[in-house]
Amino acid sequence: MIQPVYTSNNASLSCDILVVGGGVLGLWVARHAALAGASVIICEKRKVGAGASGGFLGALMPHMPDGWDAKKQMQYEALCDLPNVVARLEDDTGGSCGFRRCGRLMPMTHDKMPDNAGRRIIGSGKHWLDEEGQPAYSMRGLEASEVVDVGWMTPKIAPFGATYDDFSARVNPRGYLSALKKFAEENCRLIEGADVVDLNPGEKYVTLADGSTISAENTIVTAGYEAYPMLQPLMVEMNEGKSIGRGVKGQAVLLQYEHDDTLPIVYHDRSYVVPHANNLVAIGSTSQGIWEGDPHAFDEENMSFYENALKLVPSLANAPIIGKWAGVRPRNTLEDRGTDPYYEAVPGVDGLFAVIGGFKITLGIGHEITKRLVASILE
Repeated sequence: MIQPVYTSNNASLSCDILVVGGGVLGLWVARHAALAGASVIICEKRKVGAGASGGFLGALMPHMPDGWDAKKQMQYEALCDLPNVVARLEDDTGGSCGFRRCGRLMPMTHDKMPDNAGRRIIGSGKHWLDEEGQPAYSMRGLEASEVVDVGWMTPKIAPFGATYDDFSARVNPRGYLSALKKFAEENCRLIEGADVVDLNPGEKYVTLADGSTISAENTIVTAGYEAYPMLQPLMVEMNEGKSIGRGVKGQAVLLQYEHDDTLPIVYHDRSYVVPHANNLVAIGSTSQGIWEGDPHAFDEENMSFYENALKLVPSLANAPIIGKWAGVRPRNTLEDRGTDPYYEAVPGVDGLFAVIGGFKITLGIGHEITKRLVASILE
């Protein structure tokens, strides 16, 4: 990866909101803040989308509708609003985010799964509601013989049938980022290759690797898993001395496969098969807590996710792999919230905030959690 390096001309920079990190969360912070009239600078260490946001997968899958809680409700509302949010972004930028409410198909491979599915089907009727309290989306069970009618997943993998929901969706992560980046370039100051090395807590400025500084009334750290070492000294006390988060490496591949863009996501046993427009299919992903070397280096020995996907959709066996991606996703380990997203002030530091997405759900909720944080800062 060619990494741009920002070198200051020593001109003083200042803004209302400084964003540290140019992934989907940082760009959403910038969009909300700019639309509210704030001046915004975004510092991205490498290039926009160089982290977890820049992959292929783009699966927008809701939490299961049983065991309902506030986190699931927030995600549900965010996913419901996403089509409108994307449409406005596309109107503003002329970009295409590749959003489609494609649905999701999940096989039932053993005899205990139908009972679990039954609870989730009932839960979808209770919780997947519109603003008038009427069912908006649903999950339903399919007999093994019906799997053939729904799509491309082999019925051999579903001896006890399958579940299908019409709520799951997909977005093209790189198209999404491209649209957000264009808005940022037109309405904010976006600096790629700008590595923030010191937050200078409470001092209302940050220091970059070249020694230059940027003053900001508010600084919001959205740097994915690389935010953890930056914030750990400031948040360790609130987490009883423990680590506030860790990185989890993931991998995905992109295939060329002719289809009519009406197919659903297929998901089973941590393997995702996500159909995209233009005859593309994304497959992922791994969850690797320990790795060696470059986190963006694709590990050819770690392809079990792809092999599992071919068992789900055997017709993909001859589809050529045209792209490979590896990156690290943030997984929060805050004591009182687990992997829930963090989008709050950093305790005890005036003007410093953090937005770190929920594990594997950031693309679907990023617009919502950043909207809430920016609104609280600018109110």
